Amino acid sequence: MFFDIGPLEILTIFVIAIVVLGPDKLPKAISETSALLRKVRSFSDSAQNEIRQELGPEFSDLQPGDFHPRALAQQALSRAEDEADLREITQSPSLNGQADEGDSRPGPMAV
Repeated sequence: MFFDIGPLEILTIFVIAIVVLGPDKLPKAISETSALLRKVRSFSDSAQNEIRQELGPEFSDLQPGDFHPRALAQQALSRAEDEADLREITQSPSLNGQADEGDSRPGPMAV
């Protein structure tokens, strides 16, 4: 459903809440919890919008998940692979795969 919580878990939480809080305090606790979640969501949205405005239009497609360490590592590895491919192409004797006559450098090793 949401947060990897299924319907059975939600029902269990609801039953525990009824037992702990009682049926008379439960509606007030639910409304306070929902108000807190709305405030947190509003704060998060405003912080994201402020960060996007400060960074400028070139970072408009930036998502909070982009700052996760795994995402950063994948981006760095992807950039390193692209640079290695570019380096291999630029260091090859010629673009059509044939070596120049005066070039005594060995070509790139096949992997």
